[in-house]
Amino acid sequence: MDGDEILLSREGLITKSDILLILPEIETLIDKYQTSKIIKRKIIKRKIVNIAIESLQNLQIHSFLDHTEAYQQKPLFVLSKADNDFYVSIGNLVNNTEIHYLKDKLVKINSLEEDEVKYLYSVIMKQTFVKFSDKGGAGLGLVDMKKKSGHPLQYHFARVDDSVSYFVLKVKIQMNEDNA
Repeated sequence: MDGDEILLSREGLITKSDILLILPEIETLIDKYQTSKIIKRKIIKRKIVNIAIESLQNLQIHSFLDHTEAYQQKPLFVLSKADNDFYVSIGNLVNNTEIHYLKDKLVKINSLEEDEVKYLYSVIMKQTFVKFSDKGGAGLGLVDMKKKSGHPLQYHFARVDDSVSYFVLKVKIQMNEDNA
């Protein structure tokens, strides 16, 4: 987390119940750091909570469950703060065969301008028949995180062995006036 102040972290598999327990904790922590401007505070809190929900759901859906016990790297969720910015970060084992697809998707999303992200989001949302992955996702999560944060999604893959790598995703949410 490179010098970030860690406000909340959870390690291990995430369930729906865990998500429901973590969200109030996040809201309480955010309130401690928020500006006194009520409208700005609500907007930033909503962004952080929505990105946290999406991140936690990604951990729940995409955790590499096949060999979790064989590896020391466990799914990780972190809410942190550095300067005037909040960060939502997740870490998770991914199958090496999925890295190329995931990296291509992240590069594409990060290359889009704000209006293009909004358009892509609306197109995916308006599809009558959304194609769900075999794990239950529709591919909207990363687009939604970029849309809500307004910043490129930071990511890294650390190779663990020939089968898996540890994927880290970090999403920045600014607190300054320009971003709220």
